Amino acid sequence: MAIINALTINVEDYFQAPAFQYCIKEKDWSLLSPRIEYAVDKILLLLNDHNVTATFFVYGWTIIHFPSMLKKIAEQGHELAYRHYSQPDTQHFNQRKIIEDLNRYKDLLSQVIGQRIIGYRSDTKLCCATSAWLEDELILAGYEYSCANRVRRVDVQADPIESVFRDFQHLNVSTHKVLTKRYEIINTNSIRFRKYESSRKLVRQFMEETKTPVLGCISTWVMDNQQPNIRADNLFKKWLHDYQLRETPLLLHQLFSDYSWQTISDIYLRKVLQLNSIKKRKGRCVS
Repeated sequence: MAIINALTINVEDYFQAPAFQYCIKEKDWSLLSPRIEYAVDKILLLLNDHNVTATFFVYGWTIIHFPSMLKKIAEQGHELAYRHYSQPDTQHFNQRKIIEDLNRYKDLLSQVIGQRIIGYRSDTKLCCATSAWLEDELILAGYEYSCANRVRRVDVQADPIESVFRDFQHLNVSTHKVLTKRYEIINTNSIRFRKYESSRKLVRQFMEETKTPVLGCISTWVMDNQQPNIRADNLFKKWLHDYQLRETPLLLHQLFSDYSWQTISDIYLRKVLQLNSIKKRKGRCVS
């Protein structure tokens, strides 16, 4: 049986991209001209053309400001999940606010689309700093999995499934090793900076070697090649942001043509036999 991979999509407007994370604060988002609906329409069309479903992670701000867009995503058969936003320069996390937000926005998103919300995503820094209590709060709130936005670039093998405990899963984006560090196989930058043949080869190698799906992550802003030319945190980030932007839809077209992709829930939660097989291969003890 052919392996079907898992695709996640960060719903981000151009001004929410990493290139602007320091110079454009969350409080300023409402002052800028949004183009998120244009980018989402383009990626929905591309997904539909290839019969691909994906898990869309959305900020609380997006849930409040674009409910109709989120309904449209859900109506086309995609999964929606909550993504926590934290300022990149945050040193101390407000535990009470994090708990309030993960409950509040989960309920609000569920009301908007009329479906249960079971997925959560936050940045690596938050997960590392709060892992001692965050999992308990997610379980209490009714989440069934968390999915890392990025991996820590250390010389360790990043399992697609980091742990399975009390029916709650921690999922990692799939990686490959370069010298002493690990890099995501499919993410917003890698798909643009590598030659497509290299990305295709890495996906194939991962599936053949691990016998498990690739878990990839892309952002919606890469579909918007008409976004305003605004100042980034620095010149290097601006160059990274703009690189191969016009070619990205074609690169994703090739990726979706060569491999099958579905939502996290379809791949890791609903396919119980496949998940049990993964656990056995990894030698995990499941209570």
